[in-house]
Amino acid sequence: MNGLDVAVQKSGIARGDVFRVAYRGFAYFGLASVFGSLLYGFRYDPGASWGNIAFDLALYAGFAVPHLIMTRGWWKRAVWGSAAGSPAERRVYIAVSVVTWLLVIALHRPLPGLAVAAPPAVTFIGAVFFMLSTMAFFQGISFAMVDGLLGVPGSAMSFSHGAETPLLTEGAYAGVRHPMYRAALCVGLSSILLHPHLAQLFWAVLVGGTFVAFIPIEERQLIASRGEAYLEYRRKTPYRLFRGIW
Repeated sequence: MNGLDVAVQKSGIARGDVFRVAYRGFAYFGLASVFGSLLYGFRYDPGASWGNIAFDLALYAGFAVPHLIMTRGWWKRAVWGSAAGSPAERRVYIAVSVVTWLLVIALHRPLPGLAVAAPPAVTFIGAVFFMLSTMAFFQGISFAMVDGLLGVPGSAMSFSHGAETPLLTEGAYAGVRHPMYRAALCVGLSSILLHPHLAQLFWAVLVGGTFVAFIPIEERQLIASRGEAYLEYRRKTPYRLFRGIW
């Protein structure tokens, strides 16, 4: 018996509880870091090399490509034996996403280009819209649902494509089919008012573009798992992100 086992026994805490607390903190930090990075701002230097764009694109691909692949049904069937996924599969997916995103934050290089000296009123408006967009992203979501989204041990799976997650068709989902992605786009746009330079625009477009690219993938998975129920929802709710536009 090692020292950790002794300490755990003396404290009366099970190993599973230690893992749950540690994983939950890690996963929540990773989720919040996406919003935190947009709020804090990405590196900008008017004297930086334009070649940094290629480096940053390659770095972001290291995050986005595994992120998109690991959500595909064929990947889940090949690796986990089921297209529906599982709590263990969700935890591995979240761990890979968090680690690769934190590497993006730590290693991305500053970008040059145009910058605008925004007056304080514009910065304030950007901060307000950033907060409102973040609230819209988590609209109607409890901590228990976030636990399920992140695959926290002991939680019920949520926001999956399988029957274990109820098909959301009311509230914000009655207006557009992907209100969380719409909110994420608005978070990125708001951050440009906080950091009005080309580097922030570059990263906001990359992050927002990933959400948009994921929409057809997610909808194909929902049709495959929900069939006519999701097709009927699409007929009743024809717009994906913005009513009257798309």
